Amino acid sequence: MHQFKLTEMKTNLLYAPESYALAHAVSADLNTVKGSLAWQFAVIFGNFEELSKQPMTVGNVAVMENQSRFIYFLVTKENVYETTKYGNLEAALICMREHMRIHEITKIAMPRICCGSDSLDWQRVKQIIRAVFAKENNVEILVCTYNEPVKIPPKCQIIEVKGNIFSAPPDFSMVNSTGADFAMSSGIGLHFKCKFGQVRELMKQNKHVGHVAVLKDNNRFIYNLITKERSHDRCTYPVLYYALMAMREHMEQNNVTKLAIPRFGGDVDRLSWLRVKNILEFVFANYAVEIIAYVIDPPEVVRKRSRDSRSRSKTMESMVSRLSLSRDLP
Repeated sequence: MHQFKLTEMKTNLLYAPESYALAHAVSADLNTVKGSLAWQFAVIFGNFEELSKQPMTVGNVAVMENQSRFIYFLVTKENVYETTKYGNLEAALICMREHMRIHEITKIAMPRICCGSDSLDWQRVKQIIRAVFAKENNVEILVCTYNEPVKIPPKCQIIEVKGNIFSAPPDFSMVNSTGADFAMSSGIGLHFKCKFGQVRELMKQNKHVGHVAVLKDNNRFIYNLITKERSHDRCTYPVLYYALMAMREHMEQNNVTKLAIPRFGGDVDRLSWLRVKNILEFVFANYAVEIIAYVIDPPEVVRKRSRDSRSRSKTMESMVSRLSLSRDLP
């Protein structure tokens, strides 16, 4: 058993180890300024439907559980245009401490909380944190002092077009979202599997959820974002974010500036494309990449709908024929 420990490290809060809970300050109205760390936090972790069911009052804390860790939203002001007061921050920290005690949380990562746009003095805030957690044994707070700037408007260009991703220009690298099992047994994943294959090669790369497995196809790369354990599971926004960051790292190392992607979010995953697009914008905010998002059903769905349409037409023709015949009868 050891006493409370506060450590400052020049790292991005979103890269804190998974063993740490995360904390950030928000306003009670849950509004954010686009590009801010609060906005990034909200896009990745903010389940507003769940948060709105909790008491979003100043001096309180709203809590979400994301996979194996808690996400704390410290409510420090009424709206995004106000400035946080030290007393409200202290009250929210005390509420968070009580939740941590109940759930035996001993590690938490946070930024220099409320010392950005709220302009609170970090030395004074640090004293408040130390006072709130002074009697907590085994508790470690990691203060992340680096926030990757998000350029608004972003450097990347996201163009939505109607078409099939497999008709993308040959100099565009292609992106697919898949499970760690690489089953890809239906939908657009099946078409990626049929066209590019090499499942054994993907498995040999031994990549896990939140990473990316990469194939080379002539002069372009095929990125397989691993966003879930099994193909029939659902992808989450945080996992998609980390997989995109892993892909961006590979792109930077290999000077990749053109991407073709399907419009993520439909079918099994049920993600909001608008929110996915926001994640893409801040992942590539400082990176001049051209992204074409293809909006169309994969070929087998198109064929199925065409068959269904023809079947409905034949049924309608048969009904009309029978109706006409019945009218002709005496």
